[in-house]
Amino acid sequence: MLGEPGANPPLPQKPRRRRVLRYLALVLPAFVLVVWLDGLLTRLPGLAGTPARGERVGVIHVHSNASCGSGSLPEIIAAARAANLSFITITDHNITMAQAAVDAADPPEFAVIDGEEVSTSGGHFLALGLPDFWPRGPSYAARPLMASTRKAGAVNFIAHPYGLKERWMDWGATDYDGIEIFNDDAVWRKNKVYDIAIAALMYPVNSRLALLRLARTPQENFTRWDQLLEQRPVAGICGSDAHANIIVNQRTIAKFPSYLSVFSLARQHVLLPDQPGIDPDHAGADVILNAIKSGNSFCAVDALYPADGFSETVTEVNLTAGPGNSIAWQPDEVLHVKAPAGPEHPMIRVLRDGHEIAVQETQSLDVQLPGPGRYRAEAYLRQPGLTGWRRWTLWVFANPVYVTSPKAASTAAR
Repeated sequence: MLGEPGANPPLPQKPRRRRVLRYLALVLPAFVLVVWLDGLLTRLPGLAGTPARGERVGVIHVHSNASCGSGSLPEIIAAARAANLSFITITDHNITMAQAAVDAADPPEFAVIDGEEVSTSGGHFLALGLPDFWPRGPSYAARPLMASTRKAGAVNFIAHPYGLKERWMDWGATDYDGIEIFNDDAVWRKNKVYDIAIAALMYPVNSRLALLRLARTPQENFTRWDQLLEQRPVAGICGSDAHANIIVNQRTIAKFPSYLSVFSLARQHVLLPDQPGIDPDHAGADVILNAIKSGNSFCAVDALYPADGFSETVTEVNLTAGPGNSIAWQPDEVLHVKAPAGPEHPMIRVLRDGHEIAVQETQSLDVQLPGPGRYRAEAYLRQPGLTGWRRWTLWVFANPVYVTSPKAASTAAR
């Protein structure tokens, strides 16, 4: 049956399919070329920053070949030192590394914090500073296991609380000291297929930039953290969750992404004060772990730019309080936030009790405090390069400074 006069007859199916295939044959190579050129031409700053005295830079949450990682402890330490780190924490799944192995691989100028990622019916948690043998007990529930690790002297952190695979379910538990806010592996998994494709294509030519492309702000974690802080101090950390391992049928098929590339992304900056008889720049694992527990630290996506020297302080006449510290509120008190010189136009954000009170594109920001509260700062930088789309990316988040009422401070002093 003929169509209406002047109507075009429908195109045959095969020519249309060929046209689509020709289009893809042109577009896909062009897309790959653009991503490769972006990776080759976009140069990230080196990781050798200028830390303040007592500022120790390291990574938390690392897996070795004792569980699901690909590297031995000496290999992991070598990668960490190549990334300009001065400490690491080993947290293999449900197994603690023997202290003898740590001592054998641990050079004097590098601190290794031994720990374990403990699996429970309520999710996973990191037990840092855990001895070789601890009373695990028969229960798989979160609360008994947390109580056991704490009794053994460990510092407990809830791991990847809103991960796609494993989430933390038991928010009624209390035997923990902090929470992972930024977990590399959990953040990467929440990207769209398009973003993952760009990162995968870019990785062979610029591994650091490829992983940086997947960095996102873990807003769910920040919201939960602020809720927990309403009840008590809770330290926030970033975890690398490094494996350097792709496993198929219980066999390693690729050491990907490498320890070095992961160690170059999000890192914990621990702030150690001068103490009698202790050089903070050479302090051991116990001193560093105690500062992490107390919240005397900030997390930075150093792949964007080394955040060494970032500061968040409230200063009185004879007292300066930084992340994790408490100070009594006084009229006209000011929070000073300062980013290291180098990156152009960082955006600094200040929150009081989880609510934004100031935001500005600046190298430093002074905010007059309206009263007691938990004050913490975040900083953002724009992604470099073409496929970064100039997107604001989380660069730094610091633990809160606790500004207390004068009455509460005097009661605590008594």
